[in-house]
Amino acid sequence: MNIKYIFLSNSLPFEESGYSAQTPYKLVKLLPLGLVHSTKGDFLVDNESFQSIRCKFAERQLQIPIDYEHQTLKDMQAPAAGWIKDIVLKSDGIYGAVDWTERAMEYLKNREYRYLSPVILTQGKERRVVALHSAALTNTPAIDAMVPITCSDKPNEGEGSADQENVVDGGKDNLAALAALLQLDPSATMEDIYQAVSTLLERKEALKLKADACQFEVARMKADSVVLEALKDGKVLPFQRDWAFQSAMNDMDSFTLWLKTAPQVVPMGEVCPGKPPQAQRHHSRAHELMGLSAEDIAKYGNV
Repeated sequence: MNIKYIFLSNSLPFEESGYSAQTPYKLVKLLPLGLVHSTKGDFLVDNESFQSIRCKFAERQLQIPIDYEHQTLKDMQAPAAGWIKDIVLKSDGIYGAVDWTERAMEYLKNREYRYLSPVILTQGKERRVVALHSAALTNTPAIDAMVPITCSDKPNEGEGSADQENVVDGGKDNLAALAALLQLDPSATMEDIYQAVSTLLERKEALKLKADACQFEVARMKADSVVLEALKDGKVLPFQRDWAFQSAMNDMDSFTLWLKTAPQVVPMGEVCPGKPPQAQRHHSRAHELMGLSAEDIAKYGNV
């Protein structure tokens, strides 16, 4: 069974309710759905991943720790920054209900720590996530363009009230336009519009998952093909096949470049297994004296 740990840094988006400036939210995004790209290699997160993570979480009946800089994995004291108390699936990813410690809250409010790095386990050639080991606060994300845990750019209470009033005043006039855009009845309420948008988003995520799965399958087939060709060329030994496949999946360009300069470790095309070297044929002119043709000799053997 091919199971591996992967550390990756992910963003912690805000929950829609209960916001106050510079306050980290309880519900945080642990993993996005789909084919995830990281410096540790690509892996797949889908509904099956959530079911596996949720099942293991329920079986152990233990809260998952969030530490600092992955200290839980090291031989040292590892105080908790928070505890994941539940695992939730939403349309855009797998979320954790986090109970932060006061010390961690201060770090987050002061922006001394800004990112979360889950430690996940993957399984199989598709590298599907099957378990969540722990998570850590860190400032060195493995994925680019991460959204920080807290956002101090949010307006404080009372700011931007004029803009908000303008939005409220014009909101009713826009409902009919939104309803028409979503092919709803002109009398549709905001709740109807919200449900229609939610349905569209769910369909979008479902299509994205299918596209990611297809993309991953194409990458897997390409990696299989490249590794098989490397085996045929004698540049990869049979016991190196798994390593070569993982290398090709992680970075096809680098693996292809390595193959171009890799020496041939197995001589190919020099010895044919099961076939003895063809003996040198010494042609004789005896058949001419016997009145036989070259075709007769080729058919019945040399004299």
